[in-house]
Amino acid sequence: MGIDLKSHKLKYKTMRVNGKRTLLAGIIAILILISAKSDVHHFTQTDYAAGSHAFSLVRWELRHLPLKWLHLLWEKYPGHKPDDAERNTLIKDYLATTLKLQKELISLDNSTTLNRLVDTTSMTQTTLKKKEIEYLRRKREALRGRAEEAIESSVSSAARNNDLGLPFGLLIPPTDFRLGDPPHILITSRRDKIELTGSKLIKSDLEWSDRTRIEERAEQYENTSALVDDLAGLGTYPAIVSDKDELRQLMRTAAHEWLHNYWILKPLGRNMWSSQNMQILNETAADLAGNELGDEAFKVLGNTTVNSYRYDSLDSGNTHLVRILRETRTGVEKMLENGEIEKAEQYMDKQLWKLKLGGYNIRKLNQAYFAFRGNYAEGPASISPIGKELRELRGYFDNVGDFIESISEIGDYGQFHYLLNLKRKQLFLDK
Repeated sequence: MGIDLKSHKLKYKTMRVNGKRTLLAGIIAILILISAKSDVHHFTQTDYAAGSHAFSLVRWELRHLPLKWLHLLWEKYPGHKPDDAERNTLIKDYLATTLKLQKELISLDNSTTLNRLVDTTSMTQTTLKKKEIEYLRRKREALRGRAEEAIESSVSSAARNNDLGLPFGLLIPPTDFRLGDPPHILITSRRDKIELTGSKLIKSDLEWSDRTRIEERAEQYENTSALVDDLAGLGTYPAIVSDKDELRQLMRTAAHEWLHNYWILKPLGRNMWSSQNMQILNETAADLAGNELGDEAFKVLGNTTVNSYRYDSLDSGNTHLVRILRETRTGVEKMLENGEIEKAEQYMDKQLWKLKLGGYNIRKLNQAYFAFRGNYAEGPASISPIGKELRELRGYFDNVGDFIESISEIGDYGQFHYLLNLKRKQLFLDK
């Protein structure tokens, strides 16, 4: 039997390349773990409150990081790598399957609740539903790896198109995503001041009643407001991206989380936790640039968008939500400054009902809500000027890649203001 030396050389080269990528991925994962705020070495009030519901970032990384690179080896063989149109179809098939599975699970839960009297017909229907759910789960898992690769490829293309990364198209870190349910997050704030004092990742398989119990345990500590909130994504490595959104939003979330991983190797990401303004700067820059980069990735797959970055402003939609939340935030800040804690909390309860009557299903409105959501300066819960400042700074760059690279070198809020004023001065001198 003859030996194909060329084929063996190619396979050996592929193994060396993937070995280097695996080593790089491991290093990045370690950096993310070191910088993370979720797995700490001293017992905190959020640890006590989370209890057995705490999400372990270390265990998650150990479980998922090796699996991602096995799929890449499979795609190195001829005929296994899809084109952009096929990738678009793969992701949409995965999302459609996930949506159908979610509906079937809700339907099964409802039918079990309603049919207290078990007869032959209801048992047969339940059995059929369970079989359909099992089929959909298997189908989703069969699609998952290829759908994740499709997202990674399109975000990578968008990044390379904007000259991000090293020569020859090498991105550091490489895009790497895991579709699924991100963990929840427990947030604590002072009651007498909107200020984030702690956070803890919580397992995704959480009952609604568990949220309340966790918050009550956290609030046993003096002067503490607590909230268990949802996440759309998490900057682990691979980054976790929710598969419950439509495709365009999913691409934006993926780009947002990749930017956090990209910036962790730069001054911007390394200094994220040095001050509240740096947290806001990181999250808002990831929102702003992630939306734009995600839209470009969406287009790489062959889709079209109506709104581009410059016209996709929060204030153009959800005006009722924006008005009430910012009105509430401003009013609460004034009351807390005057020491009127109970009055501020009663006011938030009243405003929450206004939002519910307006069709916005916000579960809880308190100091912790604003402390967490306020980190996203273009969001309705924030009154920070950083959102407008970042959007102004973005306008001074020809493309999102230049903006991403420039902002990545910012190590503190003072440097950000210096860069913004420098751009303003250059624009004035050019006139």
